[in-house]
Amino acid sequence: MAGKSSQFKTFQTPGAYEDALNRHAQYVRWTRALSCPCIQAHTRQADPNCSVCKGRGKVYKTPGVQFVTYETARHDSNGRVYPLYPPVAGTPTVIRQGAELALAGSQPSDGSYIQLNPPYPKAWQELFINYQYNPLISVTKEDSDVVDTNTLRTIASRFVDRGKSFEGSIDSVSRVYNVDKGETYTVVVAYKEYIYLAAMGTWGSGDVLEVDYEYVKPFQFLLLGISEKLRYEKPYILEQAQATLVTPYWAKPAPDDLFTMLSGEQYASAIIDPTHSAGTDVVRNYFDLSRLVELFDKSGNEYTIGTDVELFGRNEIKWNVTKPKVNYSIQFTYHPTYVALVEFPTIRSAENKDFVNRMQLMQHDHVSNQVQF
Repeated sequence: MAGKSSQFKTFQTPGAYEDALNRHAQYVRWTRALSCPCIQAHTRQADPNCSVCKGRGKVYKTPGVQFVTYETARHDSNGRVYPLYPPVAGTPTVIRQGAELALAGSQPSDGSYIQLNPPYPKAWQELFINYQYNPLISVTKEDSDVVDTNTLRTIASRFVDRGKSFEGSIDSVSRVYNVDKGETYTVVVAYKEYIYLAAMGTWGSGDVLEVDYEYVKPFQFLLLGISEKLRYEKPYILEQAQATLVTPYWAKPAPDDLFTMLSGEQYASAIIDPTHSAGTDVVRNYFDLSRLVELFDKSGNEYTIGTDVELFGRNEIKWNVTKPKVNYSIQFTYHPTYVALVEFPTIRSAENKDFVNRMQLMQHDHVSNQVQF
């Protein structure tokens, strides 16, 4: 048509992005990388015996509050505006297209929508919303499962989507309480959906245990091109990259951040020298172990998984018996973890540059303890 031009935009609106996620996305847990204070100033090397970063030089945490600006907002005829990621963490601002002033409104207690004051916008009018999104979900007084000695498993952080089961990642635990005995337990560490306690005191079968914690669900980022055969966007992938990650514009990943793919497991093995640590051992070249399969030492002794030895945290091996003093071999499964290799500018003619980010990823596991950029 004369006087008009059209441009193909794959992810022009949040709704189109969500539709692409439902059709193609891979669940990815985003973990922010922070430099560990054990790094030496003159060498920039990490302490290999550091108990915080496990010798990696990086500490991995949940990404924290995200600032979402000018998100296309769905709204109804009753003046309710629905953010894409409720509940919102800060006071939201709703803006009508073409208007300079923000629309006045209020939030219900659960923060699931914004109620505008009348007169309400017409159904055909496009609205935008600015707000803060906190990925952490708070859970209080949950009855937890006891899965092993001094080990609990949370319930709310496990969920099913598209026929597959996923686990969230616990960020912090504020309380573990035995309702029947009136005892509060000390938490040693919490990873994925597991809480490890120092001791369970006088706990007995049938006691109700309450846990208060915060967890983060995997982000629905669009992870593409995981292998050579699946590289259907190969013209836009760098030679050294192994995958492409597409995120909303408000997500700001950094090169050392980790993206853990949760729907698949891969087998791997490692040889560990147990004399490096007096406590738990660390499988350093892998970040997100999912389960232990087999373990035997140099002397030919084989150990029972779940009884003699168990998975502790993301990549630690916890011994419930006296651990061997010689090297041992371990087989396990892990969730592949990727790290951003470089930011690659979105193709101007194919994407809405204001909405999506496109990053090239390389696999972090079994490459090296630290990926250099």
